[in-house]
Amino acid sequence: MSEQPLEVVLALGGGAARGLAHIGILRVLEEQGVVVRGIAGTSIGAIAGGLYAAGKLDFFESYIRKLDAKGMLRLLDPVLPRAGLIGGNRVVSRLQEFLGAIEVQELQTPFCAIATHLETGNEVVLSSGNLVNAIRASFAIPGVFTPVQIDGEWLVDGGVSTPVPIRAARALCPGLPVIAVNLSNIDNVFAEEPADSVKKASKPQTEAEREIGRIERLLKRMSGDRGKRPSLLTSISDSVLHMEHRISRFQIAADEPELLLEPSVFGVGLFDFHRATPIITAGAKCANEAVASGALKRLIAK
Repeated sequence: MSEQPLEVVLALGGGAARGLAHIGILRVLEEQGVVVRGIAGTSIGAIAGGLYAAGKLDFFESYIRKLDAKGMLRLLDPVLPRAGLIGGNRVVSRLQEFLGAIEVQELQTPFCAIATHLETGNEVVLSSGNLVNAIRASFAIPGVFTPVQIDGEWLVDGGVSTPVPIRAARALCPGLPVIAVNLSNIDNVFAEEPADSVKKASKPQTEAEREIGRIERLLKRMSGDRGKRPSLLTSISDSVLHMEHRISRFQIAADEPELLLEPSVFGVGLFDFHRATPIITAGAKCANEAVASGALKRLIAK
């Protein structure tokens, strides 16, 4: 890197658990001395970006790397048959532990979360107000998480309108190069190292363990058999992915970020947060490849 640090603004795309790759990318950018002057985030991109802007990403990364499948299930609060499968209150409580009651406009690094207006389908840029509320609206995947009401308007996941928020990133820091991260490239398949051993879960004993077992059975029934009729969860997950893939292609072509990163995370499930380490590694690998190719140096030259 040159003596003058590269200053950029990030557009972090949506993609549920695939978005843990954002952590690996952010770590490589830090190692390379890149200065992040602003972040626009959609869905999981809003989670990673908001935590980074608040200086809390280290705590989140430490937590998520230790999360196992049962820990993930503890974060899910089914609310069938309401407006979504998952209420999201447990996820919000965990985010509040990390972020407290901080307001978006109080962050030292300019940040905005992207949501979608449920009635009009328009992009909604959340650049003020409670940070956790803005993030919660941004990850309200239709049919999975219940919608969020802010200022009297019902909002859902930003990926419905803006899978990769390049335009919002430019508006945050005009004149700075945009590094966009797209998690929806279906050609970049996730390859995880096989586990050394698989431990079978013991029979639930405590009330908490019985609750986990109940949620696990619910999700298993929803996952179904891919050889037969697609299940509810499979239909939602695959439909959202294909929608985001197509929309992101158009938006990336129209808005042309100075650098596009597309980590190999296709195949990671919506709730695969317990696979954090290999997903984070996939993000770091993608960013390191950009370094090795000279992409960051070309940004400095521009």
